Amino acid sequence: MSSGSSRDRLTEAVLRATRRVGSQAALLSQVMAERIGLAAIDVECLEALDEEGRVTVGRLAEVTGLSTGAATRMVDRLEQAGYVRRVSDPADRRRVLVEPVPERMAGLAIPRESIARVQREVIGRFSEDQLTAIADFLETSLAVVRQEASRLRAPTELATSGGGSSAAPVGAATSGRLVFLSGAPNVTVRGDRGLSELYRARFEGPVPRVRVRAGVVTVHYGRFNWFDWRARLGDVNVEAMLHWRKDLGEILLNTAVPWDVELRGGASRLSADLQAVDLRSFELAGGASMVELTLPVPSMAVPIRIAGGSSSVAIHRPRGVAVRVSLKGGVSRVMLDGRRVKGAGSLTLETTGAATASARYDVEIAGGASRVVLDEG
Repeated sequence: MSSGSSRDRLTEAVLRATRRVGSQAALLSQVMAERIGLAAIDVECLEALDEEGRVTVGRLAEVTGLSTGAATRMVDRLEQAGYVRRVSDPADRRRVLVEPVPERMAGLAIPRESIARVQREVIGRFSEDQLTAIADFLETSLAVVRQEASRLRAPTELATSGGGSSAAPVGAATSGRLVFLSGAPNVTVRGDRGLSELYRARFEGPVPRVRVRAGVVTVHYGRFNWFDWRARLGDVNVEAMLHWRKDLGEILLNTAVPWDVELRGGASRLSADLQAVDLRSFELAGGASMVELTLPVPSMAVPIRIAGGSSSVAIHRPRGVAVRVSLKGGVSRVMLDGRRVKGAGSLTLETTGAATASARYDVEIAGGASRVVLDEG
């Protein structure tokens, strides 16, 4: 056998073993995460903090391959679970650092220490020159992996096929965020338990630009005349809806990950059936003509905010789920679970037990509304 073929075989064996180590490390992180009720990326974050100590959220984003926004939400989760805390940078009090909580980190060290002990025994067999070569290979490999992760993290603009449809794979996303950056015409959003992609969308009429980055799906329509309906809400909003009734958008969400939904520029008409979605928040700014939300059983206190003026708002929640409602800016007609409440400039309502319920909906409707209905579906 030639030395060339032997070297090629050894090279492939090293590369294959390196890939397997990476896969098994990811599997170990997943198993550890399941034991303590976190996501695998959360465990990787804790390991990075254990190695680097206090770091900024930006640095965490760099070492974990997440966007800054996703890293911020990850830190929020870990802080709430008691694994990390935010502290001021002693050198610059305006800068915030993230550090691990030693007491909570102790349990994570046990499996890593047993692995490190065996690795040290194996490392003892190699000479210093061999160890230098191994270290160089691993550091170079790490740099290449980080570079590739950075490239893949860049926003991806999705091409639309005939009929204005688009989709994106789940990939490494552990949560989803749907954001309409501009106003939208008639939009339907719903969860689909059978969906294998992160999301799937179909548009009729103007086709928006859709981009995906680290689980964040952004939708941006160009400027069309139907934006004008917001400025005339209460005068010709119905005419605007009729004029743009053929401009439709339907977005399906993967129900295997939790979602935040945000519309920043208002909507002509929004219908969101989120019964199958693990919803973490919903916000519509900029006003809407008609809004209808069908909500799931919440796993936490979920904020629902609708601002900018609305003609008709209907929110349906599961039976027995508590709700707190804050109405600001004037409401002509309010119905809560079949009971009519006299409209007012500002109004606060809540169902029985809402003040102490850990899983509930906190609804805020600001900017005025003609008709608001909240009921149990």
